[in-house]
Amino acid sequence: MKFGYYLLNTYVPELDGESPELYARWLEQIDAAENLGFDSLWVTEHHFRYFGGMMPSPSVLLAAAAQRTKKMRLGAAVSILPMHNPLRVAEEFAMVDLLSNGRVNFGAGRGMHPTEYTVLGADWNTAQLRLPEALDVVIRAWTGGEFEWSGQHYSFPKLSVYPKPLQKPHPPIYVTANKDPESFQMVGRRGHHLMTLPWIATNEIQRPRIEQYWSALREGGHTVQDKDIFVMYPCYVGASDTEARAGALEPWSRWRGFALSALNLEPGSEAYRRVFAHLDYDAIVKDSRGIFGAPESCARMIERIIEVVGATHIGLTFHFGGLSQDKVLKSMERFARLVRPTLRISYKG
Repeated sequence: MKFGYYLLNTYVPELDGESPELYARWLEQIDAAENLGFDSLWVTEHHFRYFGGMMPSPSVLLAAAAQRTKKMRLGAAVSILPMHNPLRVAEEFAMVDLLSNGRVNFGAGRGMHPTEYTVLGADWNTAQLRLPEALDVVIRAWTGGEFEWSGQHYSFPKLSVYPKPLQKPHPPIYVTANKDPESFQMVGRRGHHLMTLPWIATNEIQRPRIEQYWSALREGGHTVQDKDIFVMYPCYVGASDTEARAGALEPWSRWRGFALSALNLEPGSEAYRRVFAHLDYDAIVKDSRGIFGAPESCARMIERIIEVVGATHIGLTFHFGGLSQDKVLKSMERFARLVRPTLRISYKG
């Protein structure tokens, strides 16, 4: 069972500080994650809003992390591949793989917001259709010599792409799927690792979707046992359940507001009220969708996630909604010292 440190910042300038201060805090968190024995670091691409927009380029931060860490795998969760030229993405992540001595996990997905596509001159409506071919282009750029490409969505003249990644045949590839059954099946048929967000629905709802992924893996001739089920959850480990609620409630409420804004839900609408209630602190704790509580409570939630979801790799977001750096670091330490060593893990895949 692997645990990752997942950076999905919801930027609160008056609490997180100006850009240099925020990035310094992220680097301090990355150093702490390495020292505390986290298996991986994950960063996610967003643009133009406080919901993640302070990290528009995962490859840049991962390149910085590559020079500060020696053990953690370095992952994009995700690079919004259909929004960019896939050859450019291949070049950038090959560089990071070399700079990190072969520690990149490449994660790709459509992203969550059409505005980003519009501003950057890409088509949101065909993004999911273009994703498989874009992945094929990246893999070809990483694994061969000179080539020419003429596909349904992409066309490139004869060329060679440099550099090649250190990992052979290429870095592990993770692809997102959250609701659409065809997305889970596509990821499985192609033999990629799966990234999914069970807390968006519930752990119980997500399990049948993951089973569709496993079935598609087998149908595609791939082995289930060597594939990751990577999931992400927010996390705050307090000294007690009461202290955790007192420490995380206000930052989580801010995070919930950012999420509702990012989803473009109309305040007062039925959809807004439904999602607002779904992301309530007490609701997500009750359903093990937010890992908030005392160390023993967090351990029980994680064991339930592994049991119900079948997760093999859990990314934990400790910095959210302007939570102070001292609380972030203390929560990380409690997880590493008091939660992870106590887990009774029984994988049910």
